[in-house]
Amino acid sequence: MYLYSILFSGPAYWGLMNPQWNMCSRGRRQSPVNVEPDKLLFDPYLRHIHIDKQKVSGMLHNTGQSLVFRVDKDTKQHVNISGGPLAYRYQFEEIYIHYGMENQQGSEHHIQGYSFTAEIQFYGFNKDLYHNMSEALHKSQGIVAISLMVQVGDTPNGELRLITTVFNKVTYKDTNSYATTSSILELYLNYKF
Repeated sequence: MYLYSILFSGPAYWGLMNPQWNMCSRGRRQSPVNVEPDKLLFDPYLRHIHIDKQKVSGMLHNTGQSLVFRVDKDTKQHVNISGGPLAYRYQFEEIYIHYGMENQQGSEHHIQGYSFTAEIQFYGFNKDLYHNMSEALHKSQGIVAISLMVQVGDTPNGELRLITTVFNKVTYKDTNSYATTSSILELYLNYKF
């Protein structure tokens, strides 16, 4: 299996390595995605995405592959995501942060073949149809994901900084640290084009 992994690695081969992952080879709508701007179609009826302004707090966890921020389960005020192409309301649950090491590009997805320094992915579950993320995970229209590509620059994002200040506390796999409150809306708006 080790030699096979070296010869055939990456998402394109996951379906060959394990029959349970066969959609990785056959599916056409899963990560990673290379967005080709010249092939996108303009939708004049597409609405803006709406994200509630409530602040959230939670735990930052190092999975060994990425950092994951999960909202506290005891949160009384939830952040909802709606609008855009969404027909339902989705309750924000977690952020995945993918990043590169020492001058390597780290985004999971690409635009015109270009990989960015990092990628922030917001995930929520369909609260109109399901009770929680686990229930919605493998259901039709159960999960929403919004990706933001990050490029290193001179203008800091204060909301992102609230999360990144605890990165040094989760440098090893399976370590956790409480992250201070952050407005998901402000984080999103500061990266809009």
